[in-house]
Amino acid sequence: MTSQPMIDEPTETNPTTGLFWALTFPDTPATPGWEWLHFDLVHSQSRTSIENNPALPQFARTVVTASDDSARIVTDGAAVAGVLPAYAQGLDEEKFEVILWRFAMTPERLVTGRRHPARTLIKIWNAINDGLAPSGPAALIELAVAEFAREARHRLAGLSGRLDALEERLLVQHDSTRLTGIVQELGAVRRESVRLRRILAPIDRFLHDQEEEFPEWARCKEHDAVDRIVHGALDDIVAIADRARSLQDELTARLAEETNRRLYLVSMVAALALPVTFITGFFGMNTRGLLWSGDKASIYGTAYVLFTCIVAVLAMLGILRWKKLL
Repeated sequence: MTSQPMIDEPTETNPTTGLFWALTFPDTPATPGWEWLHFDLVHSQSRTSIENNPALPQFARTVVTASDDSARIVTDGAAVAGVLPAYAQGLDEEKFEVILWRFAMTPERLVTGRRHPARTLIKIWNAINDGLAPSGPAALIELAVAEFAREARHRLAGLSGRLDALEERLLVQHDSTRLTGIVQELGAVRRESVRLRRILAPIDRFLHDQEEEFPEWARCKEHDAVDRIVHGALDDIVAIADRARSLQDELTARLAEETNRRLYLVSMVAALALPVTFITGFFGMNTRGLLWSGDKASIYGTAYVLFTCIVAVLAMLGILRWKKLL
């Protein structure tokens, strides 16, 4: 196999073609030779280079140069093209941002492109530099799908660990004012799991239900293994979604219980204050002949009204206890 100089990670784009790297795999007794061209789709010359590639049919060139963001795989028998997910390459390996990259392949050529550095493709590049030799374009695509599914399962394991921590906090947390943080974290876990399911589901459906649509040269012996890895990732997503939904229900019940408790306290305070409000309102009227407003009784009028308020509150308290509302 011949390739560009062996480097840990390609970092420069050819300014005249938009080509990021080109690898040529020579003939072997078991497999014919083929080449892998990888383009930086942000570069202005990439679209021209891909559209002028005579080895690809028109539909395949359109798939690679389009800007839609839906994962899919399509074929016309002579070529296979599609849009696949990958995790973005970054300095922090624990950051998981899903991006999409594009490919088109024939038996002798694989053309890929991306607008953001794809961790999956860079890992494959490094593996090839270390001696990996895929048998053909289809084998490399299967390898990329399997690599993303493995990374997704690793990420899902991390999400499961976050759910464990949230469940522990939910069980021991008694201060409802701190439950809002759990709501936000739980929502983030559910959003990421839903996004992964939305990306992996069409790939799993194509691998599992539409395998016969692949041309013979695009079928690999590793197909069943890749199918199991992708399906396993979807099973992990379903398990996380079920756990997140259960925690969401528990959290909703806790918040509703706390809300009801506070409304109950407000209602009891309002009930106890009702007779006092009535009495003070009654004695606040500016009318003649008001009880305890005469000259002889006026010195004790305030004390009488206060005593009446206390008796009224105690009477209301007794009624609430009798009705078992307290």
